[in-house]
Amino acid sequence: MKQARCIALALAFTLPAANGASVDEAKRDIVNVYDFDPSTMSFDEQAKRAPALSDLWSRFDKSPDTYRDALRTLLGQNGGRDMLYCDGGMLFLQKATQPTDKQLGLKSIRKCSLSEIQHTPYFYTMHSQALAGVDTLELQFKMLTKPKYQIFIPMHSLTLGQDYAFVYPLLVQDEARYTNRLIEKTKTEKDATALNTLLLALYYAALPEAEAAIHSIHQTKTFPAEVQERAKLIEGRIGEARKTDAGKVHEWIKRNEVAIAPNATERELRDGRRKRMRAISDEALMELDVYTLLIYQARKK
Repeated sequence: MKQARCIALALAFTLPAANGASVDEAKRDIVNVYDFDPSTMSFDEQAKRAPALSDLWSRFDKSPDTYRDALRTLLGQNGGRDMLYCDGGMLFLQKATQPTDKQLGLKSIRKCSLSEIQHTPYFYTMHSQALAGVDTLELQFKMLTKPKYQIFIPMHSLTLGQDYAFVYPLLVQDEARYTNRLIEKTKTEKDATALNTLLLALYYAALPEAEAAIHSIHQTKTFPAEVQERAKLIEGRIGEARKTDAGKVHEWIKRNEVAIAPNATERELRDGRRKRMRAISDEALMELDVYTLLIYQARKK
């Protein structure tokens, strides 16, 4: 009994030191995994690093307290690799257990310059944070700096380019929350791909001010010709939505067993669309266009 008690006391006294060593080991592990610069590498070279990043997330899951403590320290310091602040910040944010952790994770992600290898996890982070009620728009604007931004959803064999990757997190939020900021962004954005993405976001916002902005872009010659043409096409799309026979739309809804009430109000349609876009799939995207068409029809009444 006396020997057992001595062993227990020895363990009690050595436990804090052991925990400290474990955190130090986790810090070294994290730094080693993120010790590369994607901007100097080809996509194939970046892709070869992906398994090491996934393995790190797995080790976090096995020792969450230890790795969380290690990341708290590393993300709070300056001078780290971009991958640490971006991928490490996303990992930390996803595993956050308290408000200060979320704040630190978001602050870290703001330092991210977005390499190709980070596109898909960044998209998932934006979508999950938008679902949690976080204002993600400023972080989403980073996507607009990457004309070839692209993500892949293996479960649905679904690829999203910059346009829908940017729009998706907005679709689970109140449109009035971000529409005016999108409009302001169109006034300063110069890249044609980014402007076309903003036009798509304004189309799905389906608010009077968004529609007015689309019309203004169509008419304003200071915008690139391809952007003006895209605005014209979107205006035509809105017009066609309002002309579409509602009976045929509801026949399609019934035939495809889509859960949209036949005489839903605009508010009910917007709420239903936000709920549907919590899922990331080709089926959800198909229903998105039906919801949006019905929203435009409801707005003409």
